[in-house]
Amino acid sequence: MAGKARWYVTKWFRQMLHVITHPEDAFWDLKRTGDWWSVPFLLVLAVSARSLILQFMGFHYVFQGSADVKAGNFDGIMENVSRNLTLSMTNFFYAGNPEDVSVVTELIRIVVPFFTWCLAHYAIAMIFYGEGTLKNVCVSGAFSFTPYILFSWPVALLLTNTTTLSEKGLYWALSYIIRLWMVYLIFTHIRVIHDFTFKRTLATYIIGLITVIIIWGLVALVYALSLNTYEFFYGIFYEFTTR
Repeated sequence: MAGKARWYVTKWFRQMLHVITHPEDAFWDLKRTGDWWSVPFLLVLAVSARSLILQFMGFHYVFQGSADVKAGNFDGIMENVSRNLTLSMTNFFYAGNPEDVSVVTELIRIVVPFFTWCLAHYAIAMIFYGEGTLKNVCVSGAFSFTPYILFSWPVALLLTNTTTLSEKGLYWALSYIIRLWMVYLIFTHIRVIHDFTFKRTLATYIIGLITVIIIWGLVALVYALSLNTYEFFYGIFYEFTTR
C-alpha cells in the first residue's frame, strides 16, 4: 500500500510540473491518464497552501487586503477582478478577523466553489458538444490549482515577513501573476479537453461563471424558503401545544 501510494503521489507531482511547464500537452495527457484520486489529493494541497499563507503572512499584512479592496484604486480593482475570475478561491489576504479563521471554513471556501464550477462547466460544455467527460473536467480543474499550491505560500512567507507596507506592490504583483496563471490554466484546459475554439472556450468560461452564480442563488433561495416554512409550521405547532 505504501509503495502504491508513493507511486501515485510521484505521478501526480510529475503531472503538476508538466502542467506549469507545458500546459497544453499536460492537459491532453491528463485527458487520457488522469485519475479521480488526484482530485481530493490536490484539493487537500490547495487547502494546505491556503492554511500556510494565513500562518506565514506577516502581521502587518493581515488587514491590508480589505483596506485596498475598499479603496477603489488599482489594487482594489485588480483584487476584485482576480477574486471573481477564480471564484474567490485564491484570496491572498484575509479580509476579516484572523481569530475567525478555521481549516473547515477554508476547506468550504475552496471545495464548494470548485465542485460547483465543475458541474456548471460540464453542463455548459455538453451544450456546446464538448468532448471532455465530468472526470476530465474535475481532474483538469484540480490540476489548475498547481501555481497556487506551489508558489502562493512561499511568496507569503518570503515577502510579507521581509517587506513593509510601502513595498507591498511586489507582493501584490506576484499574487496577481499566480491568480492570472490559474485563470490561464482553467481557460487552457477547457479548450484542450473539449477541443474548443478560442471563442467557444471564452463563451464556456463566462457562461460557466454565470451558471455558478445562478446555482448559488438558487441554493440560497431554497434555504431561505425552507427556513421560513419551518418557522411557519413551528409557530403553528407552538400555538396548538401551548394555548
